Amino acid sequence: MRLSDLTAQGATQLAKDELQALLPGAKVESKTAQGSTRFWENSADGSLVASSDGRGGNSSFTAGAKSTARGTWQLSDNGTYCVLLEWKRTTEQWCRYIFKSGDKYFAVKSTVDQSTVAHELAFSH
Repeated sequence: MRLSDLTAQGATQLAKDELQALLPGAKVESKTAQGSTRFWENSADGSLVASSDGRGGNSSFTAGAKSTARGTWQLSDNGTYCVLLEWKRTTEQWCRYIFKSGDKYFAVKSTVDQSTVAHELAFSH
């Protein structure tokens, strides 16, 4: 899915005040492009501990390289949700604009580039 698809669906970008209500204390689930599922909770102090099932891109149910990462999250002045994850072998850092379409949330790098990839994130409390 791309930003253009979200726009066509009538998705709306969440404003900073909406993100301030949504993000603290939220449990987050995301899938990587390779097929791993990751989970974390946005602690009120800005910290988080993430876990990954390490499944990768195959559809088999064999155990992958499960791992955990410590990290931080924050809401930037420009209204992006920023996450830093210190995995055992790599550091992951990103900031994304959050859009809502129906009851689903999507994260995008750019609000200008209509071809930017939209990644689904699930937030729950």
